Amino acid sequence: MMIRILALIWLLSGCAAPYDYSEEADFSRFNTVALSPDMDTTSLDGARIADAARELLPGRGLTVTEAPLASLWLDYRLDEEMRLLTTMPNMFGRNGFWEEERVYGARRELHLVLRLTQPDTGKVVWTSRHPDAFPSDGSRGQERREHIYQQVAELLENYPPAP
Repeated sequence: MMIRILALIWLLSGCAAPYDYSEEADFSRFNTVALSPDMDTTSLDGARIADAARELLPGRGLTVTEAPLASLWLDYRLDEEMRLLTTMPNMFGRNGFWEEERVYGARRELHLVLRLTQPDTGKVVWTSRHPDAFPSDGSRGQERREHIYQQVAELLENYPPAP
């Protein structure tokens, strides 16, 4: 019973967005940021990601500027992942102490990844991938904009990286 309670607490507590950064980068010298010239800002989702980033980056110590003047460029991508749909294992099943977890399908998910690169070298100095799926095609308009804004905000919470 105690293991079930601990597992439930762990599942409900959520996870912070995982991130990584270059140990060689001196983040104190980065004070300006621009959207990467290669960043898709013409699609609806690309424009929503760009708008959220422009609004949130100043709160992370970065002044938004034009690409030629920036010490960092922000870009994004959507990583595809196949997620197996399973049933939770039954710890006290009819057929013994532990019943097998059962797979009953798979679902394609996209995950938002933000990257900061140095414009002069193209080297990625910081990246973060959201653990939750990017909004599905079922959300539209303002609801979709708010969901994307929330994901960008959660990703940028990890910048600058803790030493």
